[in-house]
Amino acid sequence: MDLPVGYEEQIEEYCRKHEAVLRRSLGTGTQGTVFTAKKPRHPSVYAVKFHLRQIAYDREVGVYLRLQDLEVSEVRGHQVPQLLAYDDDLLVIEMSTVKPPFCLDFGGAYLDCPPDYTPEVWRDWREEKSEDFEDNWPAVEEILEEFRWMGIHIADVNPGNIRF
Repeated sequence: MDLPVGYEEQIEEYCRKHEAVLRRSLGTGTQGTVFTAKKPRHPSVYAVKFHLRQIAYDREVGVYLRLQDLEVSEVRGHQVPQLLAYDDDLLVIEMSTVKPPFCLDFGGAYLDCPPDYTPEVWRDWREEKSEDFEDNWPAVEEILEEFRWMGIHIADVNPGNIRF
């Protein structure tokens, strides 16, 4: 399996340390790269996300811990991956897999306060996201509002991480 550039050592160490076998790539984004994985002693396939940057890892773990504390498994009918484990040394998060409709990828989320964007940036952001989601934009706004109610402010929202 070809590993994404920059992640080779981290992935190899994770597989060795956690006795995991990576199955297939689910994608690489700005905050990390995700694979399905399996452990010999566990029956289920799960998702594992590798981060290169501490800040993105810390944000995402914080969101998953918040969701776990609040016992959130879905938001407005969209499944949310469940935190299974995390490794602070390797910047790795293990989570359940989900199928559409879902909400995922919280590496660009902020806890308890939104990003400090200017009103103009927020206006442009809303316009761009409205175009990205087309007819689903009102439903996405409701999903984002529910996350905000939980203290989770999602800045990186796209049709790949909120899927209908």
